[in-house]
Amino acid sequence: MNNPSTIQAKDIMHAEVLSVYEGWSIQRLADFFMKHKISGAPVIASDHELVGVVSVSDIFHFENMDDEQKKSALQTCYRDVANTEPNVVDLESWSKNAQYHCTVHQIMAPHVISVAETAALPEIAALMLEHGIHRVFVTRDNCISGVISTTNILQVLAGEETILTAASSAS
Repeated sequence: MNNPSTIQAKDIMHAEVLSVYEGWSIQRLADFFMKHKISGAPVIASDHELVGVVSVSDIFHFENMDDEQKKSALQTCYRDVANTEPNVVDLESWSKNAQYHCTVHQIMAPHVISVAETAALPEIAALMLEHGIHRVFVTRDNCISGVISTTNILQVLAGEETILTAASSAS
């Protein structure tokens, strides 16, 4: 196995990064995660600007909210879109199917933790531990060029050098 301190983000990142839109419903997000067998993704606005990150944990947190918390989330969403308050009857009705009416924007983390392509593996692992996250995005010129998950790091440490070889030949 290569020395972990000499391995850079670009050596182990996945270059194909699936993104989601902030206006998608939470149900659409959950379906997308299941279809692609992923647990998180960067969130982009309709103008393709990167605005946050969302994960399966965020969906679980939302689903575990009580009815009042879901009503509050729906009320905020409605207020943001319509610039007015929803009527109480509609709010009650919508909250029964909140996963179809609330959007990714309401559950995402509004900041993205990223590293440069030249970041060393120990730096990446320390950043993930510090923030309690399971993936970090890799950037080049302020654009996402890849993603590294905890699984990628474990594969390197376990000696699965096929990832390193494949990533290095793609560079």
